[in-house]
Amino acid sequence: MKTRFVSIIMTLFVSLVIFSCAKGEDPFLQAGPSRIEIAADATSASFAIKSNVQWSISSSDTWASISPTSGAGDATINITAQTQMTHSSRSMTFTVKSKDVPDGTITITLTQKEAPNVLPTAPVLSSPANGATIESLLPTFVWQASQDANGDAITYTLKLSKDQQQWSSYNTRELTYTLSTKQEMGTTYYWKVEATDGMSTDVVESEVFSYTTPSITYHANGTFKDYEINTNTNPINIVLMGDGFIMEDLAEGGAYDKAMEAAADAFFNIEPYRSYREKFNVYFVYAESQHRGAMYGHGHDGSHQADFASFRPNTVFSSEFDATSANSTATKCNYEKVFEYALKVPAMASGVGNGLGDLSSTLNNSVTIVVINDKRYAGTCSMWSGGACIGMCPMSRAFEPTLRHEVGGHGFAKLGDEYTYTGAPSQQEIADIQNWQNNYGFYKNVSTTNVPAMVPWSMFIGDSKYPEVGIYEGAMTYPTGVWRSEEISCMVDNRSYFNGPSRYAIVSRIMKLSTGNATNATYKYSYEDFKAQDKKTQI
Repeated sequence: MKTRFVSIIMTLFVSLVIFSCAKGEDPFLQAGPSRIEIAADATSASFAIKSNVQWSISSSDTWASISPTSGAGDATINITAQTQMTHSSRSMTFTVKSKDVPDGTITITLTQKEAPNVLPTAPVLSSPANGATIESLLPTFVWQASQDANGDAITYTLKLSKDQQQWSSYNTRELTYTLSTKQEMGTTYYWKVEATDGMSTDVVESEVFSYTTPSITYHANGTFKDYEINTNTNPINIVLMGDGFIMEDLAEGGAYDKAMEAAADAFFNIEPYRSYREKFNVYFVYAESQHRGAMYGHGHDGSHQADFASFRPNTVFSSEFDATSANSTATKCNYEKVFEYALKVPAMASGVGNGLGDLSSTLNNSVTIVVINDKRYAGTCSMWSGGACIGMCPMSRAFEPTLRHEVGGHGFAKLGDEYTYTGAPSQQEIADIQNWQNNYGFYKNVSTTNVPAMVPWSMFIGDSKYPEVGIYEGAMTYPTGVWRSEEISCMVDNRSYFNGPSRYAIVSRIMKLSTGNATNATYKYSYEDFKAQDKKTQI
């Protein structure tokens, strides 16, 4: 048995040697054709190998494969190619080689022609839905992307018509488009979207949808509304306007109106304004912005809180928060433009006088409020020595109390802050407070002295009706060196309560303006008359 096994092995070895190269024959390797060209949609081809040795084949790309990839002797090599969809031809190589033929490496080049153009699929319309009645005169159109078999970039054309005969065109490469010109109210429009790949003049077209624009009334930019008109001889004007409200918000009874109504209610929903409401006229002036929100704000819905430092909407009054600190409540705007809009109210324009330098000017004897359509907590009131003011109040979680503090306290009554930070006032800062008090009638709720007979509210001290009134150190942000009249007040922490001396300052200015004494430097409202009507009620 052992002898027979060795004999079999030797026989196989001799057979293998004979197959690898016939006796007396040199090793050779041939393959061809060397160049193969196929159509874009062709998926098969082949080439032949003539050889008396073992060989292998490698590929330079993956869009075509071969079988077999190795063998011995003659063979037909089958090529399987992917369908070509691009507009350019492509090539790859197959390298045939054998270790028994060192100098016999052969290259076969396969070229596939460019694909013919295939038109993209038709866009699918999404919004406005077919037959819908929409809420805006500046609708946003949305559709699903076309698919292009060749991978070409697609350009869309939005087409709009009122009669399906004449169409307006708007080109874009996006899948949405928002109109910049208002459409007609209560009108049915038709829309469709065309798609082209730019490789031919042909286009594909979506189906046609219709929609109807709203019939509601929109307030035009710069118009005004008489919200609350009283019959007093000398009514005090309150002019409310909004910043960061877009056209959709200006619908009758819409977001703009609701914001202005909330601001008016907040102003009057505290004593003594509640009791003297009939002394005021209230006007809304409509202002349309390009975007909602305010510069460096949190956005009208609070969604920009994390990126407030880069949030820069375009608004009509350019309201702006502090970009450097998330905790800052500082606010500013385009004051000249705010006054320009306030003067669109005839009752304001008729008494403009010589502007802010004229004490008889309606701007100096009115209240101007800018409601900012943004959720960031902030608030500032800018005041002029003649009496004019612009209260800027964002619609944050503390909108109403902030408005009472900034506008009811600072803006109209010219009260000083009663909260404190750190540090004592310098002599110059004390002099500045006294200057505003003595020359312009500001800050009647604070004092730079703690001598009872010399504080602006000396008449309250010792009055049994006002036991809460005294002299408490800390006001105008300074914990020392400036005093206030009560421990608590709206001017301390925005609570719905003005202290006694603050209420007296408010009523005194209401009576001065409503009795036609705006320019009367000697006018003084009686403390006894005030006390007889005074209400301490807190909300």
